[in-house]
Amino acid sequence: MTRPSPDITRFLQTVAPFSRLDSASVEALAARLKVRYHTKGDALGEFSPPGGDGLFIIRKGAVELLDPDGEILEQRGEGDLFGHRIAFGGEHDDYSARAIEDCLIWQLEARDLSAMLERHPPLAAFFEAGPGARLREESQIRARRETLGELGLRKPVTAGPEASIAACARAMAESQVSCLPLVEHGELVGIITDRDLRNRVLARGLDPERPVRDIMTADPATVALGGRIEAALVEMMRLGIHHLPVTDADGALAAVVSAGDLVRVQSPHPLRLVRDIQRADTGASVAKFARRGPRMLAGLANAGAGASEIGRIAGRITDACTRRLLALAEDELGEAPLKYAWLAFGSQARLEQGLISDQDNGLLLAEEPDDAAAEYFEALATRVCDGLNECGYVFCPGGVMAKGEWRMSFRGWRKRFDRWIREPAPKSVMQSSIFFDLRAVAGDGDLAGRLHREVLQQAHDSEIFRRFLASESLGRKPPVGLFRQFVQEHGGEQSRGLNLKRRGVIPIVDLARVRALEGALEVIHTEERIEAAAGAGLMTESDGDDLIHALKFIADIRLAHQARQLEAGHAPDHLVDPDELSGLHRRYLRSAFRIVSEAQKALALRYLL
Repeated sequence: MTRPSPDITRFLQTVAPFSRLDSASVEALAARLKVRYHTKGDALGEFSPPGGDGLFIIRKGAVELLDPDGEILEQRGEGDLFGHRIAFGGEHDDYSARAIEDCLIWQLEARDLSAMLERHPPLAAFFEAGPGARLREESQIRARRETLGELGLRKPVTAGPEASIAACARAMAESQVSCLPLVEHGELVGIITDRDLRNRVLARGLDPERPVRDIMTADPATVALGGRIEAALVEMMRLGIHHLPVTDADGALAAVVSAGDLVRVQSPHPLRLVRDIQRADTGASVAKFARRGPRMLAGLANAGAGASEIGRIAGRITDACTRRLLALAEDELGEAPLKYAWLAFGSQARLEQGLISDQDNGLLLAEEPDDAAAEYFEALATRVCDGLNECGYVFCPGGVMAKGEWRMSFRGWRKRFDRWIREPAPKSVMQSSIFFDLRAVAGDGDLAGRLHREVLQQAHDSEIFRRFLASESLGRKPPVGLFRQFVQEHGGEQSRGLNLKRRGVIPIVDLARVRALEGALEVIHTEERIEAAAGAGLMTESDGDDLIHALKFIADIRLAHQARQLEAGHAPDHLVDPDELSGLHRRYLRSAFRIVSEAQKALALRYLL
């Protein structure tokens, strides 16, 4: 057999999925390829996969793929494949190909293709799988494997809930541990920490001979031994705690993980950063600590944390900044004259921020304020919003901030939502969408919860409003074009690339929001909304799982891009140059966009758009 040209071998190593093969296998593949030249307009064949024509690799030029009626399905260019099964969406299986430029094409005949797939089962799976299955496989490959079980956590020291406080304190001192899980009949029923002994016993002068049940935290949150380290970190940040019991596969107590354990694994560490923010005594100090956040998050991303975990961690850091700025403002202005809730909207509310974020917030007041109260809350909001801007959360370009018009009584907020929902118009629907991503960061959480439930139910009851919202969401299409796979942004050299926020993440966020309103689902995190929608029968579980994996892949590509920019000393953005991605990642990205397009088609069909 003639030895193939090194140029052919080098090119194949950039083409997915052959880029996964070792060099000897790629060379063997290259030796089997037949060269075909075609001029513009040539018919390249009709394909009914699995068929007998083998596989075609475009080395130069471009082709268009057409359905049996001659309608263009898509166009493919250099480094792309055809001849195999392609999931176009809908019922299209058969297709034909036609050259739209002069082409150089390599053909792997059917018998050679079969032999290659038999030798390399992962390649066979790649060609047989649909877009969702490919993304699930890629997610497993990319997933960070470091779990709590790999930290070498020690077996926990325990006591029973009827033991005395003094006996438990002695056990903690002797074992040099800072917390003590409490077990009864083999089940975890509570936990105490050093802080509990200080605050609940010594500070109150409590009798140390009383049973520890009187001061324990009952039914504590737990994490799984096989769970990822980042999941434990997010849970600690969410609850504001420093110890988490760890359970094995059977649900039995296996260990306790502490903030110290996690700090030793990762440095700098978000728990330490949040602690520093909470202790800051000035707005300038809060900003100094907060501006360390993006680089720390980029470090976590480079260590293997995904966009979903980074979003949750970033949101908790933003929450900590907000709460500390509120506390400092109240120290200066005095106690608030009315009950209130500080609201986050958009990505902060959903816990889906990236390495860069502006602020979207508002103030919900329990009552209509008088002049003095109105002046107080204006000053409070101004201090906090200005402080967040100094922290790096720049002012919202659309003005959605508590220091502006988004500072109202409960009644005022209800009237605003009522107007949006009862008299929907494209502009008002567009403006209102992020307000349905609502979460209380500080203050009266019950008040915020009541507002959220009421507007959620009202939107659920108004199909006209949801139809407008669905129509608005469908205006943001994934960047899949007919020619050379992707539609890029325009507007000069600085804007060249795929805007993976506007064209990738946001379309999925919008889809999930509409489905949540359709089912009156209270969750607001996008993945949780999709899971809840599938559980409620608003979409199939398979479609929901595909959409979640598409979101994760697109968001992870954007996160990796931003982390590289930050390391290079550039301001992070959302514009990813497709040429910077590997051939495999470009193919997976196309699969993700196709999943989003199909979900948008299903939404359009649901609302007859």
